[in-house]
Amino acid sequence: MKILKYQKGKDNEYKIYTDKEIYRLYDDIIIKYELLLKKEISDKELDNILKENNLLNAYYMALKAINIKLRCEKEIRSLLKKKSFNNKEIDYALERLKKDGYLNNKVYIEAYIHDMLNLYMVGELKIKNDLINLGFDTKEIEIYLDKVDKSIYKDKIEKYINKKLKANKKSKKEFINKTLNELINKGFNKEDILIYLDNIEIIEDDREIEKIINSLYTKYINKYDINTTKLKIKSYLYNKGYSNVDIDLYIDN
Repeated sequence: MKILKYQKGKDNEYKIYTDKEIYRLYDDIIIKYELLLKKEISDKELDNILKENNLLNAYYMALKAINIKLRCEKEIRSLLKKKSFNNKEIDYALERLKKDGYLNNKVYIEAYIHDMLNLYMVGELKIKNDLINLGFDTKEIEIYLDKVDKSIYKDKIEKYINKKLKANKKSKKEFINKTLNELINKGFNKEDILIYLDNIEIIEDDREIEKIINSLYTKYINKYDINTTKLKIKSYLYNKGYSNVDIDLYIDN
């Protein structure tokens, strides 16, 4: 195959014009195979050149992705697979990234924990599970999570509960159950949550329960007799967290 000309491309790439087609090769390859001094290369040599160039292509693409956003090994592997690189090319890229210091578990885990604590409403368990799903070892994760001041999680819980209380129209039981489940789903420790929920005070709005009763009464009275209607209203209110005493009081009225 004859080489017709060379053209400097973007960054560290060259365009190689041949009598067959145009190739994009990294300058590492150009230098290694002394291509600027050659006018012709064999098909076998070209095959080796393209294979090595693909290895470098995987590496530089991964490096570009890391420069945009810090990434772990699992994320890089997934990204390169989507770009149709084979396992050999991906493994080369990952090994070189590690060797060059671009893949560092300590740096990634600490940065991840910092961002999650400062940017999101999440607890320790959510952070831990996310990092496990990203391929990190549990013991390795716990080393860095143990360094976090536990009061950060408690402050987050308290602020979340106080914010919810300001807009609350639910019964105390319903508020506690709903808020507890929400915070557990966000990865906070159940015991830490209950410290605050066990001490909240909710003054139930008479107008709210009356509104519910009137709405349910209108819904059921045309379908059932008065006793069945009362039972259905009581069941609904009980499941919403109202006490039997309060329910009976309002129903009787």
